[in-house]
Parts: sequence; C-alpha cells; structure tokens
Amino acid sequence: MVTTAVATLALAASSLIPASHATVPHSAATAPQFACKGPTCNGLTPEEGGCADNADTLDSRSLGSATVELRYKAACRAAWVRIHGPVGSIGTVANTANPQNTYETRIDRGSDAHSRMVNDMDLKAAACLTVPGSGTVCTDWK
Repeated sequence: MVTTAVATLALAASSLIPASHATVPHSAATAPQFACKGPTCNGLTPEEGGCADNADTLDSRSLGSATVELRYKAACRAAWVRIHGPVGSIGTVANTANPQNTYETRIDRGSDAHSRMVNDMDLKAAACLTVPGSGTVCTDWK
C-alpha cells in the first residue's frame, strides 16, 4: 500500500492527478493563541493552525538546486511541504489516510513556498517536488 501511495503522490506532484486544494501564499498572519491538533489542522496553513514556529524537517530531498522538505510540528501532529527552487516549481503533501487528497503549493515568485497541512496523527505523510523540465522527487513516508 505504501508503494501505491508513493506512486499516487508522485503522480499528483507531476500534475497527472489534480490537487484537491489550491496554492497557499506565504502570509504574515499572526498565529492563533492555540494550536490545532491532528484532524483539526487539515487544510489550515501552518500559521493559521499555530504550527509554524519551531517545526521540524522530517525528511528532505534535492533535485538539482531545488529542495523539498517534509515539515512537521509534533504539538500539532500535522505535516506540510516546504519547497525551495525556481518559479514554477510545485510541491505536494499527502498522508496515508487518503494519498489522493493532496495539498499543493507553487512558487509563483521568489524562491520558496509551503502548503496547507495534512493530519499526521497516527498516520504518515510524504512530500514531493516537481521542477518543470527537471522531474519530480519525493521524501520518504514519515
């Protein structure tokens, strides 16, 4: 099942499966006074959920000079993708509960972006990066 889920996530990252949710621009929004947890984080930005500060990178991969990071906040039990690369790069994140339900982000300007979060409570998550003309690379499921 994990092999199938990784293949599905890679297909979603390469835009063969449309992402369920739109790109999330970086925002300077103030974090809430509370942090979401697990399922209540699903679909929120790390800032909206109070999960952005002191998050960990569980895994990362490079594709040329571009990188993809699987980000995680233990207190929130949520994960998201952060990408660094050229304009047009696309990052996706999914969890093992429903690997076809991905959150996607795209670098429209600058050199980095992050997605909305997926529930990672008693689940695993993985992230992928697609750089147009260079291919796709994915993290391990963590």
